Amino acid sequence: MMKKIALGLVVLIVLIAGGGYYLFLNLDHLIKVNVEKYASAATQAKVSLDSAHLALSSGEGTLSGLSVGNPKGFSSPKALYLGKIDVKLDTGTIRGNGPIVISDVVIEKPEVTYELLNDGSSNLQAIQNNAQAYAKAIQQGANPPPKNVGAAPKATAPGGAEGRKIIIKSLTIKSGHVAISQEMLQGRELGTGLPEIHLSDIGKASGGATAAQVAQQIFSAIIAAASKASITELAKDKIGGLIKAVPAGSILGGASDAVGNQLKGVFGQ
Repeated sequence: MMKKIALGLVVLIVLIAGGGYYLFLNLDHLIKVNVEKYASAATQAKVSLDSAHLALSSGEGTLSGLSVGNPKGFSSPKALYLGKIDVKLDTGTIRGNGPIVISDVVIEKPEVTYELLNDGSSNLQAIQNNAQAYAKAIQQGANPPPKNVGAAPKATAPGGAEGRKIIIKSLTIKSGHVAISQEMLQGRELGTGLPEIHLSDIGKASGGATAAQVAQQIFSAIIAAASKASITELAKDKIGGLIKAVPAGSILGGASDAVGNQLKGVFGQ
């Protein structure tokens, strides 16, 4: 009897060790698969990631080639391309049930495509709406929305499971570029630099944020900066009549009072 129990324990240990070994060998692949799955659900657009690497010993990792497509109704191939994302984890927070602390995130040379339709809607606003709805649904504990919905859907999240919460001490986005797409440009290319973005203590005040909430905050910061930079560039380009097509409350109309005043000055409104 004791031999059977001992044999059973050995088999259990081997299975656990094998599972841990499998997880270790496939960690990068699992990160890639989950980023693509949940980011696509949150944005309602196709998200792909070229590669991911995380060293558990040091907590340092890199995501490469993160591409976010566009929701339905927009023609540009993608909305965001984040070429390289460097991450530094506090490895002491990986175990347990508390929030995982990420000491530093640096996103270098992001490429943003700001596609503005004549009705004043934009691809970035659609993505932001989707991410906000998904993050809200996570808190309410429902099911994920159908994919490829352009406007803000009645979004839900899988089984109400929030997973481990996250705190990001420092996040920097630098050396980015915004390409501007608008029908009134008639095929001309227009672009501008993306102002450097720095966020700190994401999720700290609430004891941690869900992955969806973190993604929403990051997307919101990029979208706000890209929208403001694009509107300023459009104003400099003096596209007559554009301001008349902007409905009240849209991302263009409400980007900032300063930019709105600048547009009015340029267009003589």
